[in-house]
This record gives sequence, structure tokens and C-alpha cells, in this order.
Amino acid sequence: MPTLVPGASKQGFTLLELLVVIVVLSIAAGLIVVRGTPGDSNYLESDAKKLSQLLRIAQQESLLKSKDIRFMAGNEGYTFEEFTGSRWIPVTTEPLLRPRQWDNGPFKVTLMNEGLENKFLIIESQVGLKRQAIVLQRNQVQVVLESQASGIFKVGKPNTVLNRTPQTL
Repeated sequence: MPTLVPGASKQGFTLLELLVVIVVLSIAAGLIVVRGTPGDSNYLESDAKKLSQLLRIAQQESLLKSKDIRFMAGNEGYTFEEFTGSRWIPVTTEPLLRPRQWDNGPFKVTLMNEGLENKFLIIESQVGLKRQAIVLQRNQVQVVLESQASGIFKVGKPNTVLNRTPQTL
């Protein structure tokens, strides 16, 4: 027995149609959340790029002042210091080189100088003399910033490490 008046359109949706729409929307929302959620590699790469720019500023500051600048980093943050007289003091002439916290930290940080682990790196007033690297690691993902011949630190692509120490450069 037809329940619709001839010429009238059907009102509403069936339960099956509603369930199909809900399933499709749920799958689409799940894909958006998975692709839109930043992971460890995104966090590391973001902080590494910012640090690369600050290291460039430190290098320019070192060249302008003809002073060495020391970069020190830990799990929670990092600082730039300049050698004045007989001691290292925080850089105060350039506000961008103030002590900072990692934006997306904490990270495990390893500083490498000529392939050996070190507590600090020296940004010298002469470029390209030392091979230096900074390794940022979070969980099983790491990003390496390596100094180039020009003295600029280049950010490498994030890679996964499997229960080993940061690669020596």
C-alpha cells in the first residue's frame, strides 16, 4: 500500500541513509585529525628552523663585534653567551639572542664539535672553520642542524632512530 500522495515527494530520510552519512563523516573527520595533528617530526623541525635563524643572527653578531659567541643548550631551552674580558656572559646587545625555552620541548639535545660531543658550541667571528652539529631528539625522531662551509646551520630532514645514540658527524 503506497503511503505517499501521487505527485508528492518523500519526507525525511531512512535510518539506513542516516547511518551511511554518519559513517562517511566519521571517516572524513578521522582522516583530518590524523593528518592535521603535528607529530614529533613537525615539532622538531619547527624548533630547528627557528634555531637555525637565531644561530645566523649570532654569527652576524659575532662578526660585527669580533667576539666569539657560545651557544649552550639543554632539554628545556638554550642560551647565547659572549666572551667579555675573562668570562662568558649572556648576550645583551641583541634581544633576539636572549635565553629561550624550546617552543615545543623538551628535547634531548646533543651538541657536536668536530664529531665529538660537547657541552657548548662556539660561534666564531671567522666562518667555516669548524664542523659543528646540533642534534634535537624527541622520542624516536631526531633532526640534525649541521654547519656549512659558510658557517650557516642547515636543518636536515627529520629521521627515526631506533634505540641508538645520535649519529656522529
